[in-house]
Amino acid sequence: MLAETINRFVGDETGATAIEYGLIAALIAMALIATFVSFGNSLVNLMGVGAGGPADAMAAATAAVNN
Repeated sequence: MLAETINRFVGDETGATAIEYGLIAALIAMALIATFVSFGNSLVNLMGVGAGGPADAMAAATAAVNN
């Protein structure tokens, strides 16, 4: 009886796909967080801050290239 219960538990794959998708989603989330932490300042410089936002950043980049 115990062996039958163990065999049934080992052979049961119900929910395995959902768990795998959850693990994949968690891995992607961790990679995104690590990327944003690593490149945070670069992203802020790229996108700009303040009222002008990306427009000011683009103007600054254009001015830097032209000089």
